[in-house]
Amino acid sequence: MRKTLPDDGRGWQAIEREMLEFRKDDVDWRNGRMPFQIWYGGDDIFDVQKKAYTLFMQENGGGAGKAFKSLKAMEDGVIDFGAGILRGPDAVGHITSGGSESIFVAMKAARDWGRANKPAIKDPEVVVPFSGHPTFNRAAQYLGLTIKRVPVGKDFRADVPAMAKAITPNTIALVGSAVCFPYGVIDPIEDLAKVARDRDLWLHVDACVAGYQAPFARELGYPVPDFDFTVPGVTSISADLHKYGFGAKGTSTVLYRNADFEKHQPFEFTEWPMGHFSNPNVASTRPGGSIAAAWAVMNYLGRDGYLKLNKRLMGMRDQYIAGINGIDGIRINGTPHSLIITYSASSPDVDMNVVSDEMGARGWWIGRLVQPPGIMLGLSLPHEPVREEYLDHLRASVAKSRTTKTKAKAAKASY
Repeated sequence: MRKTLPDDGRGWQAIEREMLEFRKDDVDWRNGRMPFQIWYGGDDIFDVQKKAYTLFMQENGGGAGKAFKSLKAMEDGVIDFGAGILRGPDAVGHITSGGSESIFVAMKAARDWGRANKPAIKDPEVVVPFSGHPTFNRAAQYLGLTIKRVPVGKDFRADVPAMAKAITPNTIALVGSAVCFPYGVIDPIEDLAKVARDRDLWLHVDACVAGYQAPFARELGYPVPDFDFTVPGVTSISADLHKYGFGAKGTSTVLYRNADFEKHQPFEFTEWPMGHFSNPNVASTRPGGSIAAAWAVMNYLGRDGYLKLNKRLMGMRDQYIAGINGIDGIRINGTPHSLIITYSASSPDVDMNVVSDEMGARGWWIGRLVQPPGIMLGLSLPHEPVREEYLDHLRASVAKSRTTKTKAKAAKASY
């Protein structure tokens, strides 16, 4: 039976107890049981997030620069920081509610750029690697675009020749990831950008996962292919602040090479009683708290803080990679460029669906990879103290897979 609103209000203590009770069956992310969705940089950063968020919790980001000049100043500051990290001296952009909105508005901008510059195209197409995020297809449904997905290469990166071959007279844009969510690898952005330049196409780089992480890993000496605005031909980049930028949930950025490309993002309207309406975002009301938290965390950490945190995280990642590759029968997929790693069977007698089920039975929430069957991890600090336990359980699960006669049914992805 559907619950009804209480006749009388309740005290906070009773409400809090019930809310905490709701939480009892949630995945124990604080103890490293969640493979992704939580990107935690430490209790000190969380405290800065909370304090900054509550300071501006009632302010509306939709009024940034008008009623709330404070939010405009902080949003501009975040975009300036992002442009510096992504090496775009002329880059402009906006804070969004997350990677999905960043992708959505970038595709809207690409569509409208296509309308302005390629008016003969009536049914615009976008070519995306098979590993690209589902939001590209979701955005296409809203925006009247057609997505053409192209299988990736043996290294799990975008197959650039195959993507070039998929281009038709209706193509307006290409997409590459840095890194892609399923495999944690950076697509050959420089090669994709050359194709985009040669064909006069928009190139969007989905750096939602690693946009605010991989640049610091590169600075620490890790081999990170160029994917940012230093690559001629990169038009727009989506990069999430609530992942490895360590902002509050519901914060991402979308940046464009320059204002000539950004001008295609906003929605403009005048035909209603209140006159001119302009909005670059999907939502008109935006939480001021998320803008404030992003600005505060980026100032709290600074470049040195991000470097120290990434040195610790990348070191942990290397230990996970070594431990997984040291288990007979499984291997890391490709060459990870960031903090996402995935692994699959390297022996025909190991069934990854059984391994996933066994790990789940041992208390781990599993990020299931379907093609090829495997397991995905998006590492952050809660995974650090449980590494040996995870590897011990993984060893036992692989061994169990080899002796299980009744194989597990093929699993649906958990994302």
